[in-house]
Amino acid sequence: MSNLNLKICILRSGRKGYEIAQQLGWHPTKLSQIISGVYLPDEEDKRLLANAIGTSVTNIFQNIKDQENL
Repeated sequence: MSNLNLKICILRSGRKGYEIAQQLGWHPTKLSQIISGVYLPDEEDKRLLANAIGTSVTNIFQNIKDQENL
């Protein structure tokens, strides 16, 4: 299930996904998989991603668990 919150946060940051991935030392595919919902990052990666974008973990991942229970 796609993470629309993450897509919006990236757009609002004014940066490209590959730029954020590069800052984090990640391959762009990793970020793409998080956005598409193929990969759910661990708590540390969530925190790093939120800091890189300039938002909170809650803003990015707040509805993911709710969506998984549907």
